[in-house]
Amino acid sequence: MNHRSTPAVGAALGLTLLLAACSTDPATPGAAATTDRPHGYVEGAREAREPQLRLLAVDPDGRTTIRDLLTGESSALDTVDAPTHAATDGRFLVTSDDDRTTITDGGAWTVDHGDHTHYYAAEPRVVGHVDRGGAVDVHSSETTTTLTWPDRSEAVALDRESLGQGEVEEVLRVEASVLLPFGDRFVVGADDTVTILDRGGRAVGDAVSCSEPAGGIVTRAGAVVGCSDGAVVVDEAGATTVPLPDGTTDRPTSFAARAGRPTVAGVAGNGGAWLLDAREHSWRHVASERPLRAVTAVDDADGHVVAVDDTGRVVVVATADPTSTSGRTATTDPLVTADGPALLQVDAQRAYVADPTTGSVHEIDFADDARVARTIALGHPVAAFAEVGR
Repeated sequence: MNHRSTPAVGAALGLTLLLAACSTDPATPGAAATTDRPHGYVEGAREAREPQLRLLAVDPDGRTTIRDLLTGESSALDTVDAPTHAATDGRFLVTSDDDRTTITDGGAWTVDHGDHTHYYAAEPRVVGHVDRGGAVDVHSSETTTTLTWPDRSEAVALDRESLGQGEVEEVLRVEASVLLPFGDRFVVGADDTVTILDRGGRAVGDAVSCSEPAGGIVTRAGAVVGCSDGAVVVDEAGATTVPLPDGTTDRPTSFAARAGRPTVAGVAGNGGAWLLDAREHSWRHVASERPLRAVTAVDDADGHVVAVDDTGRVVVVATADPTSTSGRTATTDPLVTADGPALLQVDAQRAYVADPTTGSVHEIDFADDARVARTIALGHPVAAFAEVGR
């Protein structure tokens, strides 16, 4: 289903990523002569042997708490503006009202280098603000965090190391509905095109057509931008259009997946979900009994897809069997209110779904027929929610 690619963009990206990987790897010859820091060192953080998983939650008045999933301990952070929108990249939770956006550092994150992984923990804190409001998206690489306000067609890129040190340092500002970090480049969705920009905001290669760009995600296999008739995937080989099957009218407008995986999921209108394999450049539709409010791809050996339907049930579909049109499905009883936001997060072993009204967070073992492993009472309603450290 590969319909168009831009080789010049791919060559530039491939060289950029290769150089970036070599220059940041302390195992590179000569690195030991320039620094005494151990491989993976991050100032102000400690490295751990396992993911330092935490739940970060904000109530409707902006009171912010964090719960350590390993120890069960909770603590309060500074109060933020009352949130009406929220998004997370697995470390930072960004919340916004109509006027500005607040960035909170959950103090736990994972860095996946492909052949090995680093797990970090630091003190959680409210970092600062950006003077733009409305619905917001956030995406990060090791060096850069991007914030996009799609309804305003505005986006900024921030220095991630500075965010980790408690400072908001802007490195790029563009008019766009999608802005994704990719190596030391940026993937931009704006004006019915997808464009690659260098660090200084200059275009690299030719733009690729993408009508009504909306929804973006960075995967292990490339950066994905949703279009009205499919998606554009940008990887080391170039920018490739991946159209949805002919006659499709229920395009996904956002994507979600376990961090770093190549397959992502998006809600398919009132019927099921779309899976996009960013490596194979292919779509697959997954049917559902009820309309879905949120969906994410775990992309594990069993191909688990986790969703929340319009009744408040958690729905788990195992899609690994290519001969099955729908996959093996398991559901819970209704766990969350049937209206309002569907607050869903996943990691490699568990899914977490929060009930906005009660403040209960249900931990789901999706590999064990959607078993509710435990329920965590946060003690307050939830307006914004993130699992950090994954």
